[in-house]
Amino acid sequence: MNSILPDAAWTKFIAAFFSPPNEITATGNEAAERIIAQAEAAWFANPASPFVLPVSASSWTYWYVIFPDQDQQLWIRDLIQAYVGSWIDFSGQPVPEDSDLPLDQAVRALTGPQGCSYRLLVPRDANVEARVREGLVRLTRSLVARPYRRINLALPLGRLIGDFWDSCASGAEARTEEILNVLEKDHRLSRANKLFLRLQYLATFEQWDRLEQFDELPDLIRLDRPVLASDALARLAMARLPDTADLTDFVRSTSAYGCLLGSATMIRSAAGAQYYAYWSLSSGEPAEVVAARLLESGWLDRANGRRDLAALLSVPGTLDRTPTGEPDLAELHLALGGGRLDAAIEVLARVTPSATLLPVLLELVTKTLSNRSIQLLQHWRGQLVESDICHIVSGRLATSGNQVAIAAEPIGVTLKAVFADGISATERARTIAELRAQAVPRLMQPGVLHEVVDVARPLSRSLDSSLLPHLIDLLLDMERNLFLAAGDVAGIQDLRLTIVEAWALGDESGDRHRAARLLDLVARTLTTGVSASIFDELVESLRAGWTPFLTDADLSLGLEMIEVLAATRPDAAVEIQTFATQILSRIGPHNARRIDAVLLETAKMLAADFGLELAIPLEPDGQALKAGLRTRPPEGCFVAIYSLMEPAANRAAAIVRDWYPETRVETFTDKVASTALRNAAKQADLLVIADKAAAHAATDALKKARGRKPINYALGKGSASLVEAVIEGFTTIFGDAAHRTEKHN
Repeated sequence: MNSILPDAAWTKFIAAFFSPPNEITATGNEAAERIIAQAEAAWFANPASPFVLPVSASSWTYWYVIFPDQDQQLWIRDLIQAYVGSWIDFSGQPVPEDSDLPLDQAVRALTGPQGCSYRLLVPRDANVEARVREGLVRLTRSLVARPYRRINLALPLGRLIGDFWDSCASGAEARTEEILNVLEKDHRLSRANKLFLRLQYLATFEQWDRLEQFDELPDLIRLDRPVLASDALARLAMARLPDTADLTDFVRSTSAYGCLLGSATMIRSAAGAQYYAYWSLSSGEPAEVVAARLLESGWLDRANGRRDLAALLSVPGTLDRTPTGEPDLAELHLALGGGRLDAAIEVLARVTPSATLLPVLLELVTKTLSNRSIQLLQHWRGQLVESDICHIVSGRLATSGNQVAIAAEPIGVTLKAVFADGISATERARTIAELRAQAVPRLMQPGVLHEVVDVARPLSRSLDSSLLPHLIDLLLDMERNLFLAAGDVAGIQDLRLTIVEAWALGDESGDRHRAARLLDLVARTLTTGVSASIFDELVESLRAGWTPFLTDADLSLGLEMIEVLAATRPDAAVEIQTFATQILSRIGPHNARRIDAVLLETAKMLAADFGLELAIPLEPDGQALKAGLRTRPPEGCFVAIYSLMEPAANRAAAIVRDWYPETRVETFTDKVASTALRNAAKQADLLVIADKAAAHAATDALKKARGRKPINYALGKGSASLVEAVIEGFTTIFGDAAHRTEKHN
């Protein structure tokens, strides 16, 4: 629907529709007034229903069937054919979106881009006209009696969980909790998995007090957990460990948790690496051995992030793993009993290979999938008689053989093989899922991330268009998971640029969900910093791939991408001008009326920033909206907007000030918790946070200073999402439904 207030939009529509070339008038015609009254009732129903209106032009009679949701097209088409199909000229096609007929423009101004209409031509015959009129009366009654029933299909569980992790990676705390609430109500998830997701949410956003007070925390500690859940508990433990802790302090502080991470391949965060190191050292393992494992797995630098721990770990050289004689098997039992899987593998490396201990080694292989354990298994199989151990190996690897096989191959080899010809869709999906699961421990190893980039770049250029989206989604997941685990590691920028290039040059699917994920990836790329030449290459790739998204429905995504790029543009970069022009130049008289007012105002301000002027006629629509909003907030209402994207925050503030002149609006872009920021949180009538573009420490300070007062979170990083959060906040705080734009109805 249009962004104008509903009554004003309907009045304007009726006036435009019953004007020339339509010879029927809206007043003074009893039959027309009756039809208009029925149409108005249908349009203002909740939800809005389709309705019919007549047109007489040049001695021809037409009927428009107008409906608010394009999903209703097939349903309405079938009903038209059933009731009047044999009496009219009807192609079954809706009125084209680019029709410039005045009546069609009036309809689009009312429905917006989400609505649609059919135009029915009635032959010049009095009898036919009467029959069509009777049929449409019956159709109208049917629409009232049997409204359209939308089929609400549950989103795929994998998509929901992926969205959860995407929100975690982008720092969108409010959105993450919203998705989590949906997942916790989903019958497809077990209670244990719901607990694990809640644990991940609390750990990702460092809500340690809430996690410690979580009633199910004891259950989480006792349960057989996935490695991500164990690492999350390790983060809690390390958050509560004093900076000056020694090994005794660590043992005392973490006695309730036990050995959360038995192998370096289970580490998923810097805190996890520190917990692993502390636990191994406190169990008596040599510092050089622990340091060597962390170095090989790529986590040593992050473990040394704690100075007290760095002092305990010696700087390792090349660890000599030559067997030094038969160990006491009690050492093996002690390592296994303490959950120290890497230590148990080191013990087995000094044991003479035997069929008796082979099941133990196989168990360690499937639990760790480490290079060390796989190499040891291959060595043992070479030493033992295959016929004697075949039943042991085949039995133990029956359910995990694919995992071990993938872990044993270089990741680049597996990546090439999974997209080779002759692979079944089922096998490809299974291997991709395993690559995704193994991504973090594999990519953290020195040199592996560069190997993936070296393979993915030429592979993306040679893949069939039907397979490329699968590769892009896998790479997006790998980048997201790696960033969540270790942040901006060396080489991750090359992976990001490879993903953007692959998407831009080969993905013709027009998938909006993937494009939204790409927006978050681009934001992470630019936050880290790139040169002007790399920036221009990135923008050129985006421009090349943006063609499917040059639509009214995707304008919001396009504007936010422009704002993200503009906020971090190097001085010498030039390509952004072309990209911005490509998106902004689509806005004009033909579609301005059906674009949401917030997006239109944002586009106008962005256009001015790029030296452009939108070809939009000065019409009263925007003024009508402002008039409807002007009296709503009480005079002196204080709005505080917090975002690290300062230009977006300033644009949003300018729009709010224009629409709410009596409102005081201040923006804050602090990366740390300043006094001004805390005071604003305490005093503001409305606090809006763009948590996708916010510093964690500052956000925590805002929430603490805010107390029990509500906070509104923007869904994105851009100006439009900030303004929408303000409008929603006013609606909530002041309880005036008239604040709602039709988008929020």
